Amino acid sequence: MAPIRSESQASVRKNPLSSRRQSAHAPGRLTQKALPAAEAGASNRLLRDDSRFESSASARPPVALAEGSRGAVGTKAPPTGKVDVEGIANMKDPVARNHAITQGYYALSNQMAGLLGKENANWATFGVWASKQAGVSIRQEDLPKAFMDVLKGDKTWLGALSTIGLGAADPLLPLMTEALKLPIKHALNRVSDAIADGNQKLFRDIAPEFQRFTETFKGDKKYDAAKVAKYLAGFPPGKENLKAAFADYAKAMFEKNPDKKAELMLSANDRVGVHEQKLIQGEVERALNAPIKETFAPIVRGVLDTVGKTLPFPANATYLAAKASGLVDKKVDDIVNRLSGLFRRFTTEFMMRLGLPDGSLNLGDDVTPGAQGAFPEHLRTLESSELKQLLSQYDKTPDSLKGSAANDWSKFDQRMNYIVDLFRSRQQDPRLFAAP
Repeated sequence: MAPIRSESQASVRKNPLSSRRQSAHAPGRLTQKALPAAEAGASNRLLRDDSRFESSASARPPVALAEGSRGAVGTKAPPTGKVDVEGIANMKDPVARNHAITQGYYALSNQMAGLLGKENANWATFGVWASKQAGVSIRQEDLPKAFMDVLKGDKTWLGALSTIGLGAADPLLPLMTEALKLPIKHALNRVSDAIADGNQKLFRDIAPEFQRFTETFKGDKKYDAAKVAKYLAGFPPGKENLKAAFADYAKAMFEKNPDKKAELMLSANDRVGVHEQKLIQGEVERALNAPIKETFAPIVRGVLDTVGKTLPFPANATYLAAKASGLVDKKVDDIVNRLSGLFRRFTTEFMMRLGLPDGSLNLGDDVTPGAQGAFPEHLRTLESSELKQLLSQYDKTPDSLKGSAANDWSKFDQRMNYIVDLFRSRQQDPRLFAAP
């Protein structure tokens, strides 16, 4: 690694960090020594080809999304026929798989709309946009560089280094950020891995039920209670919320009253939402709580130790005394805590967004009103006692978007509090049926 340079050559000569001895402890070597220990705590990571994750171009799915379809990549019309759910879910390339999942939801959304109409979005319709947003996180889209820019632009995370004899943070900043580049990439990999896992898990679990519904009731002209009962008996144990959701979808198919139909659709969407959020709780926690302290601590300690030992006397003596007294360990903890806080805020802010046709929503803020106000015409006043009872379990501020923000997306109750308001406020926005 080249020595750290300031604006004048004279200042470089005076800079103890420019010592030749430093080259033997370049950031690359520090990182290589520390990463194996850090990776021991990342056993859930996928065996990944990073070039696939970081490609800005979407790969064409190697499986057809549906019978009679060539992938529907870049097309506006949804693919027709049966969606190859298993083939898509088994795809190994996470970027191409996410693209296929998003298109798969688009096909299922429109097939459901063929039975239910487009006056109300179904859960798969929302799934299109959630999966599309997941793709942004899965691909990372310059996230490593963006986070490195955050670190380089704000040296306060290094804190005061004079207490351990290292002086100001300015000359140490380039060396520290260079050493952290690879560990940060690995930490971001774990975030995108968890999101990719959740995206795949949901599609594999829920998409077949949407397909089974459309295959069962396609062409029906009236509600058949016996047929619905037989269909609902096909749900396995553990899918009670999905069973109740599709019972509501079945009723909504032939409901003529627009208020009652909208409420049945909202009930169904919310029940699928409960099922999905419980299903991916582990993936959400893994994405938001990547073990970054374990990754960063050995790197920070290695850089401080390398620099401290190369300082000229008496600065090196000050550093060695600080190390012997435990002050260096405290400084490492302080830097890692600050660094971890920056990383958590950065990834949370990036992940906690949802791009919709009417704009991007920040999940840490209250749901904003849609085109028809806080709630659309047929959902402004709710009459269904069953729907009210369901919402009472999750909506902390009934009949209001205020208080819907999720301050901690890892908490199931906060996610559901946001989701029920999101669904209610956007359910009758026809733009949701647009191609992703």
